[in-house]
Order: sequence, then structure tokens, then C-alpha cells
Amino acid sequence: MTRQKRLPKEERMRQIRNHAKNVFLRKGFDKTTMEDVVKETGMSKGGIYRHYSSTTEMLYDLMIDGNVYRNTLIDEYLESNNGKNKFEQIGEILVDKALASTDLMRLYVIFLKSKDYNKDLYNLYPRLKEIAKKQFAVVAKKLEIEEDIFEDDFLVNYINGLILSTEILDARKSFDSQREFLKDTIVNYIMKIEKDGD
Repeated sequence: MTRQKRLPKEERMRQIRNHAKNVFLRKGFDKTTMEDVVKETGMSKGGIYRHYSSTTEMLYDLMIDGNVYRNTLIDEYLESNNGKNKFEQIGEILVDKALASTDLMRLYVIFLKSKDYNKDLYNLYPRLKEIAKKQFAVVAKKLEIEEDIFEDDFLVNYINGLILSTEILDARKSFDSQREFLKDTIVNYIMKIEKDGD
């Protein structure tokens, strides 16, 4: 085992998570052990356990990484689409999220599929759902749309359904060809909720 250069804690944790992500995607979350992550990183067992006590903790932090990454994409989108209709913007943002093809999105699908069989993941899901709702609410606020449209679970569940379908049913190409329809569905829902709230 080669001696690893001492990195700041956050950087070391990010490095461990990225290695864990590779193993999760290759083997599946349920089949990945801490020993697999140790082997992938080339670090000592103690070095890994100093930062993470379980693969569940790593997966959760990867989900947070995914949200940070998504927030960056949303900010870039809003900056380059300033002046566009606010409902169209939020519709496009949500469709982009649902149809994204990234390792972090594939990992999110693994998380969603595994949560019913893993008590720790099941318990993490409500926290992730709240983070997603807050993320949507921040976007709504930036676009001057009523933030409370995300208080119920419909949009989060709808987006999660699209995400699962793109990966599990291999529906990305089909959905991508109907991107405008998906966006219109979201826009119509948001406009109806906002109108009903008046």
C-alpha cells in the first residue's frame, strides 16, 4: 500500500467519495463493501474509517455533491437565459434535471432503487427530498414564482419518476424527443398551482 499525501479533510473525503462512486457504479451499492472502497482508494482501512464509517454515509454525501453540482448548472442556466419567461425557465430546469445523464444521476437511481431494502437509505430519503424541495424553492424565488408550489411532493415525485424511467426503462431517448411536452406539463402544473394560490 502506497503512502497517501496528507490532504485537507474535505479534499480527502471528496477523493474517497469519488472512488466509492466508481465502485457503486461498477458493482452496485448493495454489493459494495467498505473493503471494496479501501481497495479502490489504495488507502489504509483506518484512513477510510477516519472519514466514513459506512458506504451509506458515502452515498449520502455523493447525493449532496449531486445537489451542489445541480445548483451550479441551475445558476449557469439562469444567467444565460435571463429575460426568458419564468415558467418556461423552471420547466426547462426541471426537465434538464430529470433527463440528465451523469454518474451522479445514475447513482441517484441506485439510491432510489436501494432505499426500500436498506433502512439507513430509507431514513435518508426524506432528508434528500426536503433538500430537493428547497432547491426548487430557491429557483422559484429567483424567478419570482410562489415558493410554496413545492410544498407538496408532486413535483419531486414526478421528477423522480422521470429520472427512474430514463435509467431503468431506458426511456431517455423517448423522453428527450418529447422534452417540450414534459416541460409544458410542468409549466401547466406550476401555473395552475400558482393561480389556485391567488
